[in-house]
Amino acid sequence: MIESPDLTDEICRSVTLNDLRGLTLNDLRGLSLEELNISNLINIFKQKYPFEVVEESISLCDINSAYNNGELVLVLGSGVSKGSGLPDWSGLLKKLRRNLRFAQNDNENQSLIMDKIFLNLFDIKSELIIARNIQQRCRLRPNMDESIIFERFVRCALYRGTRLKYTQLLKEIIRLCSFYKDKKVLDSVITYNYDDILEYYLNIYVENSSFKPIYFSGIKNDKSLPIYHVHGFLPRSGNLSSKNRIILGEETYHILYNKLSIWNNKVQINKFKNNTCLLVGLSLTDPNLRRLLDTVNKKRTRSDKYHYIIRFRPSNKEIEDDLKKLLKNDSNLLKEKNSAGLEFDETVKIYKDMKCAFLEEDALSLGLRTIWADSKDEIVKILRLIRLNST
Repeated sequence: MIESPDLTDEICRSVTLNDLRGLTLNDLRGLSLEELNISNLINIFKQKYPFEVVEESISLCDINSAYNNGELVLVLGSGVSKGSGLPDWSGLLKKLRRNLRFAQNDNENQSLIMDKIFLNLFDIKSELIIARNIQQRCRLRPNMDESIIFERFVRCALYRGTRLKYTQLLKEIIRLCSFYKDKKVLDSVITYNYDDILEYYLNIYVENSSFKPIYFSGIKNDKSLPIYHVHGFLPRSGNLSSKNRIILGEETYHILYNKLSIWNNKVQINKFKNNTCLLVGLSLTDPNLRRLLDTVNKKRTRSDKYHYIIRFRPSNKEIEDDLKKLLKNDSNLLKEKNSAGLEFDETVKIYKDMKCAFLEEDALSLGLRTIWADSKDEIVKILRLIRLNST
């Protein structure tokens, strides 16, 4: 039997060279033979065909214009609540897991120890799987109202042991949500958080505040500022009912995926289609959010209409720590880095630029332009500039 030659290397090489076909001899002038490596060629190619860069001032002017016209929608994620003392989604799941007992036996201490051993040894990577497991176990508890036991369990984990802080970020968000001379400047708020922290501080710090939390289809909007809790609402006080159901586990995510017509998805699609949205405190990894943004973006008729996301720029320290850990555990990669002539600091800078460009391109594919911030103070400054129109 005659074996066919392995063409894998040749195919990959032709693709790489094909990607760089726009380079000319003039572009390579001044390089020595040792410098004609793929890393240098890619850097030259990136300089010749730079990725679209939008000045921050242009983005802020666009957002401010939408704000002044009453068309801006604030889209808030767990990063907003986390800074004020409440757990983000991962932190909430950890608290839920700590509060949930797996074993049921007479020796409570042994049971608690076995729970901790199980959770540390059996490393579940998918947070959706963890959430589903917790939800299933809540349903199995006897003598409890099954319709809201899970929500009551989550509410307890969400608020217990937390001390709220009125952060500068929350202060600027509250100011954006405030009315000005009886005119509702902000169109609305979409939040993926279950908590009532926004409503809590609006009541305290905004005189004659007029807002309405909307968390199920039966709530009608009026002239108040609508705050859409599209993943459910768990206020810290009052009784919960079936209307307070939350989106957390796989089952409820499947409902979101299978029905674009349910009120949660309809609200988001409508705002993404007709308004300018500013995303704050979001990592852009939620599969349903990405799907809705992608759905609207593919039907977009105006090429100059974008939404915006404020993100933390990766820090050098974060990248250095990750890179040291990676190179320590992968000796082959370390050898390849050294043979390519890449110094550690240079590698950090290249990786940081690549990561930022990757995230920008990903967001842009969903119709979002990225505004980078190096700190929480910088996010506060950006929100203030939008409100005061002093770009």
